[in-house]
Order: sequence, then C-alpha cells, then structure tokens
Amino acid sequence: MLEQAGAGLQPRDRGLLHEFIYGVLRRRYSLEADYSRFCKSKPDDINVSALLLGTYQLRCMRIPPHAAVSETVAAIRQLNPGSCGFVNAILRRVAENEPPLKLKPNQRAELPKWMYAQWRDAFGADAVHRFCDVLKQLPLLCVAVFVPREQWIAQAGEMGIKAVAGALSPYAVLLPTGVQVTSLPGFDAGAFTVMDQAAQAAAMAVNGIEADSLIVDLCAAPGGKSALLARRFPRARIIAVELSPRRIPRLQENLSRLHCENVTIVQGDALKLPFREASVDAVLLDAPCSAAGILRRHPDVKFLHDEADVEQLACMQRQMVNESLRLLKPECQMVYAVCSIHPQENEQVLAGVAGVSAMQRLLPDMDHDGFFHASIEKP
Repeated sequence: MLEQAGAGLQPRDRGLLHEFIYGVLRRRYSLEADYSRFCKSKPDDINVSALLLGTYQLRCMRIPPHAAVSETVAAIRQLNPGSCGFVNAILRRVAENEPPLKLKPNQRAELPKWMYAQWRDAFGADAVHRFCDVLKQLPLLCVAVFVPREQWIAQAGEMGIKAVAGALSPYAVLLPTGVQVTSLPGFDAGAFTVMDQAAQAAAMAVNGIEADSLIVDLCAAPGGKSALLARRFPRARIIAVELSPRRIPRLQENLSRLHCENVTIVQGDALKLPFREASVDAVLLDAPCSAAGILRRHPDVKFLHDEADVEQLACMQRQMVNESLRLLKPECQMVYAVCSIHPQENEQVLAGVAGVSAMQRLLPDMDHDGFFHASIEKP
C-alpha cells in the first residue's frame, strides 16, 4: 500500500512520505503523549493521524514550525475541513512548548504496555531502553556477499559507498541506510543478497553437512538462507519449502539470480511436510513469528500483535519443531530460528525438547536485528 501511494511521486517526495510514515510508527507513543496534553477530549482517527504527523515534523524533522503546522492543516482540510481549527490550535500549542519531561516507561521505549512489561521482566529495564533507543533509528543495510568479501567491500568503496564487514557472519557486509541495492557491485551477477547478519548467523549454525546430504529449509521465502546454505554446501541437496504461492515467484527469482543450482523449491506446509520420517540430514526452520526483533525495519509490527497472538504463534512454532524433528534422521541437526525476541517464541518453544544446544538470542543492536536461534540434535 505504501509503495502504491508513493508510485507517482518524485524520489524526493517519495522519500519524505516514507520518513513521515515510518517515523510516526517508530515514535507513536511519545508523539501521542506530547500533543494529547493539549486535547480536552480524545480526537477521532483522522485527527489523530494529523496530530501525529504534525507533531513528528515539529519534534523530529528540520521543517520550520510554521510550515509543519500549515501543511498539516492543509492536508486535513482535504479530508475533514471541520477539523482545521482544532488541528491548527493543538499543533500551535505543541510548537510553543517543550516536549513533555515525564513519559511513562513504555512511552519512552515507544512500545505497547504489554510488550514493554514483558521485555522489562525478561531483560531488565536498562537493557530494554538501550535497545529501544536503537529501534528508533534507521537500520543499516546488510547483505550476504558470495564473492571474496574484502574485494567486494573495496569495489563498493570505489563507488563512494562505505561498506564494513559484519561480525556475525563471514559473508556479512554492512552498508549505509538508503543505498540502492540494484546499484551495488555484482547485483545482476548474483554476487550478494540482502540479509541481516543476525539471520545469517542462524544459517551459519547449520553444520556437519557432507556431500549429498539433504537439507530442508522451511518457510524459505525470500530465499536468503537457502542461498547461504547453497554457497556453504555446494555438494548438498537443498529443498526450499514455502507455503505461500504468492511468495514463491520471488523465491524463484532470487535463487535464480544467485545461481543456486543445488536448491529445489517445494510448496508445502511446515506443519505437515511431504517427507518420510527420518529421511533428512539437516533442517533449518525459520518459523513464522511476531517479528518483534525487527521493529526497526517494520515498526508497524508492534501494532499488529498482542499477547494472545504471541501465544498462538508459539503454539504453532512448537508444532513445527515437532514436525521438523519427525523428518530428521537420528543424530542429525536442526536449527530453529525466529526474528522475535519474545521468550515465548524463543527458549519457551523448546522447553522439554531433547538435544537443544547453542541457544542464542541477539537483542537489537545498531549492527543487527533482534533474532533467536538454537541447534537441536535429534537423539
């Protein structure tokens, strides 16, 4: 929907649209605390959107206050002319005053109350506020490079692009926000794929693969982990399983560009897989989750799920782990991974599962997303 809205805009205006929407989503709670001080009653949804947008411009952008107010009022005039006076008055009050000194902990962290409380109890308030400061920032671009890394970094440098090696994977390279992916060295030739280094670390956890081993990558789209496995184990047979038929064309396109000849795509459900029991040498399960570790890239996620959703997802994840273990050969390894840091979707999913080792939860950092992965060796 966002891409459709920006399709007819010039690049500068399209970038501004993205900044407005993502910025408001990242800072919704503190923005709401700011303007609501001056509201005598709760505004309707249209006015809330205008007040959030105007307050974001006033607090977080280098737009002159008079322009931020007048342009927001002009926009609301097209949707709800009767609200112009109200929006104008509230935004002028915001402009005339400093931001509120006291915010509730969840407002300062820019999180729903339930999410802040769970993370505070799990990781401690100081840690939550540290990584929530990260979640307010624009994320770096990270790629997995399939040619000599230092050589590729040097090529990017010759184009004036600062690139540095990532610490979590020997394939990872970090690049500035906003770099045009298709302009990077070797895109058409399949020299790299976009993939956060925390996700790369999960794929790197798959080990002990011999020639002709069969590896199954579950929930495989858009294909980054399958590609990384194909590069690491070129003599293995890899099956990329994806449930959604709408995601398979992109999966096919990516694997084709990356020259992953040893990968076969199968449409299938990770809850009921078309494999015989004990027939697979390794499994990588990147399970569907709440995506709570990637709020920096997808800030809308924190408004899409509640506690009940997380519990339902955890139940499904446990079922997927059991199904993955069914098809795994004895004394072979599977890796369970999610881009969530909720304990319910992390170690609690694996409670009672035999053979679990090497659990790693990565809290969000400037250099990587939040992620969890663990190795399981089937008895």
